[in-house]
Amino acid sequence: MTPEEKEALFRSLEEIRIAIQASQPGGEYKAILYSIPIVGIIFGWLLLFFLFFWWYRQRMAIIKAGLYQKEKFDLRLYSFFLGLILTFVGIALSVTFILVLGKSLAMLGGLIPLGTGLGLLCYYKWSPRK
Repeated sequence: MTPEEKEALFRSLEEIRIAIQASQPGGEYKAILYSIPIVGIIFGWLLLFFLFFWWYRQRMAIIKAGLYQKEKFDLRLYSFFLGLILTFVGIALSVTFILVLGKSLAMLGGLIPLGTGLGLLCYYKWSPRK
């Protein structure tokens, strides 16, 4: 490449850079694009606020009417279902990470829920029945 061609190429590249900086394509939609997550977060918080507010008002109305009954919570049964879910999710994630990435630290993403699920299933198996 001759020095003249090299100079012409650099001039062309500089003109292209100046043209790109002057036009800034896509500037019109950036405000809308950046506002979508903000609106989603605000809407989510409002939804949660009104959900918990409605739940609170419902509880107070039940208590005032004298119809409140304490809810039973079976920790043993809850640990069984949560243990099953976590075990199968952990198996699926572990197999996927091993097939895709091989043996690496990414396997922890599957082994942690797998171990937690197995621990909950052990609790279910060996906890005393009521």
